Amino acid sequence: MNYTEEAKNMINSHKLFQFSANWCPDCDYALSIWKKFNVQDQIHVFDIGFMDKDIQAKWRDAFQEVTGVRNLPTIVSNGTVWGTETRLHEVENSGLLEKALPEMGFKL
Repeated sequence: MNYTEEAKNMINSHKLFQFSANWCPDCDYALSIWKKFNVQDQIHVFDIGFMDKDIQAKWRDAFQEVTGVRNLPTIVSNGTVWGTETRLHEVENSGLLEKALPEMGFKL
């Protein structure tokens, strides 16, 4: 399997995409935001948490190659990295989250 090509295909196939892992507290935070605004069905979440460590590493390398970001979660909007949980926290803390979500492509 060519992980890099698969990563590109996944990102390009979904308007909104999150690279995630079930063991990642920051990923859980991002998922809680989607649920809070009832938009969780609008974002494709690719969770590597259930995979063997070697496979997780291959996916992380691939997504880093494609996006330039290794962090979990990596949130992609329209094929471009929007940010990670750090940006999500910043936007939420500034009170602009409800405005930012539609700008990302979510329908509220």
